[in-house]
Amino acid sequence: MTVGIIISMPGALAERVGCFVAEGSCDSRSDVIRDGLRAQEVRKEEHPARIAANRDDLQACLKGEFVIMEEGLRRYHAFMEERRLGRKTAA
Repeated sequence: MTVGIIISMPGALAERVGCFVAEGSCDSRSDVIRDGLRAQEVRKEEHPARIAANRDDLQACLKGEFVIMEEGLRRYHAFMEERRLGRKTAA
């Protein structure tokens, strides 16, 4: 069953809807709105999975070793010095 509705939107959005029809992406303004609603439903369904994946990634990162900033800088400088010395002996 199809139900007719009237919607209001800013002029800029109405122009974008018209552009989708003019370029042939959709057959009518109604199709543009229907496609947008379908896309919103897909995003809504995928959102929990994206949140879970981000949480899993974050938890994997948190399993690493944490050190205070000064210790991290000391390790970094030691690493860079080793690289510098390694290049001198290889040359």
